[in-house]
Amino acid sequence: MKNILEEKVIQTFPHRCPYCDQPISYDQFDLEIGENRIKCPSCKKEYIRVVLDSSEEPQKSTIRSGESKNARMKTKRHPHSSPAKGRGYTK
Repeated sequence: MKNILEEKVIQTFPHRCPYCDQPISYDQFDLEIGENRIKCPSCKKEYIRVVLDSSEEPQKSTIRSGESKNARMKTKRHPHSSPAKGRGYTK
């Protein structure tokens, strides 16, 4: 028997201006797919609101040929740093 999961929205929060944190409704703007310039009615500052095309599928991350996921996630350590210092090792 297959269980069908159903998503329910319990609570929604109003959109807010990133500068003054006042609630803002996008109903008053004609938003198009892509970048939209929004001017906050409260503080009068402009910011960009990006609208994605909901019909497009999200892009999957690609793994380059011959490279594992772990190899991509490794970061270079500073040449003068020691892995044992400050890591809680005691003698």
